[in-house]
Formats: sequence, C-alpha cells, structure tokens
Amino acid sequence: MTARAARRWLWLGALLAFPVPVLLFGPGRVPPLFLAELGAVGAALAIGESARGNVFAIAGVLLGQAVLWGAGLWLAAWLLARGLARLGPHGLRRATLAALAVGLALACAFPIYQNPFAARVSRATLLRVYG
Repeated sequence: MTARAARRWLWLGALLAFPVPVLLFGPGRVPPLFLAELGAVGAALAIGESARGNVFAIAGVLLGQAVLWGAGLWLAAWLLARGLARLGPHGLRRATLAALAVGLALACAFPIYQNPFAARVSRATLLRVYG
C-alpha cells in the first residue's frame, strides 16, 4: 500500500467514524459524514419546499461544518500516513488496516457519540448514529 492510499483509507475511516463537535446546535459529537447527511437532507427539503424559512441556512451550516471537519481530518490523515510510511509498504498496510479496524470496532462497541438531534437517546454507538 502506498502512503497516498493509506491517507485516503484513513481519511475515509475518520469521516465515517471520528466524533467531531457539533457547532452552533448545542453539545454533541457526531461523525462528519453524519453532518453531511443531515445537511444534504435539509438542502433537499429546502429545494423541494421552495427554500422558505431557516431550513436552507441550517443545511448550509451543517454542510459547512462537514467540509471544515473533512479538511481537518484530511490533514490529520496526511500526517499520520506520512509517519506510518516509515514502516515500509507492508508495515504501512498492516498499520493502516489495524488502525481502521480498531477505530471502527471501538466506535461500534462503545457509545462515544452524543447526538444533539436524537429524540430518544443522546449517547449512541456508530451503528445507532447511522441507523
């Protein structure tokens, strides 16, 4: 695996599972792709309902947060992949896959997310955030 491929895999894993703070909507930590999902649904509703009210503005805030967190996680993945590249191609592959497996397993097993948009349970695992 090349450092470029490792960077992409680490970044995609972080977008899917890394808990980031939700800004402007109360306390919470959710993955950036969840913010993008909520923003995309809000934008679709705004377009379908003639963009009246605050729906379009809220969708823009959610999508903007997703983009900013995605850029920050890209930088973090770049730095991590660059550091792991010293292990060589086989070590880089093993370390990348191990980091992704451990991160996703922890996110699925423990309620590390705090969703300010949930109606029932605010603390959730990765499976409950997207489910």
